[in-house]
Amino acid sequence: MKSPPAHLVEELSQLGYTLMRLLLTEAKEIFAQEGLSRLQAEVLKLVAEGINLPSRLAEHLEVQPSQISHLLASLEEAGLIERRLDPQDRRRVLLTLTENGVALQRRIEAAWHQVYGRRLSRLSPEELHAFRDVLRKLTEVDDA
Repeated sequence: MKSPPAHLVEELSQLGYTLMRLLLTEAKEIFAQEGLSRLQAEVLKLVAEGINLPSRLAEHLEVQPSQISHLLASLEEAGLIERRLDPQDRRRVLLTLTENGVALQRRIEAAWHQVYGRRLSRLSPEELHAFRDVLRKLTEVDDA
């Protein structure tokens, strides 16, 4: 497959970066209104998705385990997560969202959908489907 022209790669790269920066800026504002940092909000999302080991959170967020420990301590102190010993392996800690954590994570997710939805509302139904199809293609894992 032939590579796209360099000028087009550059323009698409800049546009993609600008879109992500705009979305993250708006998301950070939402998180701040809820008293959370971006990483704290991401931890809530990942735990809600079933990533319940601190080591796996560190891998997903690409941070040091000590940073995860601080994030978890702050979320636990806020009453948003609980840490429990794994009944199968008492050396491991499992994470769960508390009732307040679930409610907060749902509010954040709904607000994020509104932010992203506002951007997407600029597209026609046909453009939305085309955009989805292009994103699916770009995010496919290569078989190599």
